Amino acid sequence: MGKRLRHRSRRGFTLIELTIALAIAAMMVGVTMISVQSLTHADLKNTSLELAGAVKYNYDRAIMEKRIQRIAMDLDRQLWWIEYTEDPYGLDKERLRGDTGAKLDADGKVVKEDDDSFWDDDADEEVKRALEGGKAASFVPEGEPHTLPGDVRFAKIQTGHQEEPFTSGVAYLHFFRGGWTEPAQIEITDGDEVISLKVFPLTGRVRTYDEPLKALELEDQEGREEGDL
Repeated sequence: MGKRLRHRSRRGFTLIELTIALAIAAMMVGVTMISVQSLTHADLKNTSLELAGAVKYNYDRAIMEKRIQRIAMDLDRQLWWIEYTEDPYGLDKERLRGDTGAKLDADGKVVKEDDDSFWDDDADEEVKRALEGGKAASFVPEGEPHTLPGDVRFAKIQTGHQEEPFTSGVAYLHFFRGGWTEPAQIEITDGDEVISLKVFPLTGRVRTYDEPLKALELEDQEGREEGDL
């Protein structure tokens, strides 16, 4: 009996044992890959939750503080932050065209492409804001900018005052003191998966989708609401 056992041990693995060992090794590799992918997609899901929370926060904050709030999203630097203004402000009646949002200078101020030569260098800012219908309103950052984690990035963003989604530059989502916001779609990706956030204007509610959405179909509407300049 002892000789048989010794003889069996020298034979090594049987075909069935080898098959089982390979199956277990393949299973462990698969579990490891799934775990890595789960961690990557966790960044994407967490980012979608943070952005949805920011929408809810700004919607409520605008009502409570009776001021204009907005979320700024930089598609080039993959940052987002919150701003507010106490100044009179209203959206332009004409929607923004093209797929590029605002450009910022080194100080984080919007670079104006139009000619400002109408104004003297020492022109009063309050007068400029009044005559420009709120375009020169001074927005104040609230808190620090948030950097998108890992491989997560903004793919495209469209709000109610855009003709088409932005794929570069800075996009702004505004929240007004009267209890409404712009319709918006924010698409984020980690290179493998996509999550789209759809913002509903009257309630500030956010719905998420695990796929890209087609561009917003916006009805003709005034860019200004009663009570806003």
